[in-house]
Amino acid sequence: MPYWLLTRASWVLGLCAVLFVLNGFLLGWARAYEVMVGLASPAAVRPQWCAWLLSVTGWAAIPAFVGGMAGYLVTAQIQARQALPLEEVLNRVRELSAPPSPPPGGSGP
Repeated sequence: MPYWLLTRASWVLGLCAVLFVLNGFLLGWARAYEVMVGLASPAAVRPQWCAWLLSVTGWAAIPAFVGGMAGYLVTAQIQARQALPLEEVLNRVRELSAPPSPPPGGSGP
C-alpha cells in the first residue's frame, strides 16, 4: 500500500491539491471547498474554468480514488485470510459433518 501511494497515487493526490490551492486563491478557500464537495455550483462562481475542474475532481476523481483504496485494502485482507487450500477446507467440513464415532471402551457398563 505505501508503495502504491507513493508511485501511482501521488500524481492524483497532487493534481487534487493543486486544483484546490488554485481555486482557493482565485475563489476563496471556503468557496473552493463548497465547489469541491458539491455544495456550490461551479456555474455560480467566477472564474468558472477552474471551478469546473475542481468540481469534476471532487465529484469523480476523489470518490474513485477512495473507492480504489478501499477495494485494494479489502482484497488484501481477503487474500491474507485465504491461507488454506480448497481441499483442506473441504476436508475440515467433511470432518465436521461426519457422524460422531462411538466412545472407545465398549458400549457401556
